[in-house]
Amino acid sequence: MSKLTCRDVTVGYFGYDDVIRGFSADFSDGFNVIFAGEKSGKTTLLKGLAGVIESKGEILSDGEDIGFLSLKERDFAMVFDDLALFERRSVRYNLEYPLKLRKVPKEARAEMVLKAAALFDLDVMIDAQVYKLNAWHKTALALCRAYLRRAHVTFIDNVFAPLDLETRREAFYRFMPLFAERGIVVYATDSAAEAAFLSEEVLYLNCGYLLQKGSVAELREKPACASAFLTFSENAALLPATLSKEGIKVFDVLFPFDSSRLIGENYIGKEVLLGLRAEDAEIAADGVSAVLQGRFFGEKGRVSALYVEGNTLFVLGETDLPVGSKIKFSIRKVFALFDAVNERAIVRY
Repeated sequence: MSKLTCRDVTVGYFGYDDVIRGFSADFSDGFNVIFAGEKSGKTTLLKGLAGVIESKGEILSDGEDIGFLSLKERDFAMVFDDLALFERRSVRYNLEYPLKLRKVPKEARAEMVLKAAALFDLDVMIDAQVYKLNAWHKTALALCRAYLRRAHVTFIDNVFAPLDLETRREAFYRFMPLFAERGIVVYATDSAAEAAFLSEEVLYLNCGYLLQKGSVAELREKPACASAFLTFSENAALLPATLSKEGIKVFDVLFPFDSSRLIGENYIGKEVLLGLRAEDAEIAADGVSAVLQGRFFGEKGRVSALYVEGNTLFVLGETDLPVGSKIKFSIRKVFALFDAVNERAIVRY
């Protein structure tokens, strides 16, 4: 089995401070998924690993140091988020040109292109100029070019993001399975659904740091940091709170909390961040006073949106009160707590 190993990789960008800091991970045959939100560093990371921009640290391909090699020498392929197509050339030219550079014979590359084009819905427009294609077919063309490349490692950078939600979903499920047996595929996405579909283990990247590894279910049920909690939990909110031996105080109301769940007793008496999901709270006769902002249907039922002291939070359940009414809520369960400074989880799940 092939393996791409990264150890303490740091990547800067155009002379600025480091964007990626101390990234370490192993990528093996099949799909390897990096999940990150917008402007979180996924494009910079992929470019650094591929050799498009300079990086520091160890990058090993099957145990061999390749960090000093150029992109061409690394036998890597990358599908950029901007697709990097020859807009004034034909579909056929875009697919054949990389093969021509690798000195694939003319007849062989023509046959390869036609077969691959059919897989990516491009056969009927093989001689059309790229600028005339819609977003679906441009995305398909960029992926088809990488598919033909048969590189040792293929990096795919969130290429479905420009599509509308319904088209993105359809294109993803249509084209990504074609790469299932294409060696090592590193796919960066900002969609939790895409991440869960492709791999059992997801690398969660935020602000240039690798913050957590695990399945989407683990990221949802055992978030290692506040950003993972907000990203993977539906209708989630972070609220300021203070811990004490008697419990946890939220907006001057004390709720029960088992302090044995803390990773250290040093958090007693300090301000923390409470990770609150809709199912962790309920509308009650006594509790924290809030204002009803609205109500909607969530995955688990009717949800009420409440506003209190500059914070919007969500509570599972409904009320007959009109929007704008004063209301109270109680915390049923303390699920997640985070350090107020570094936002790392401070409880055992």
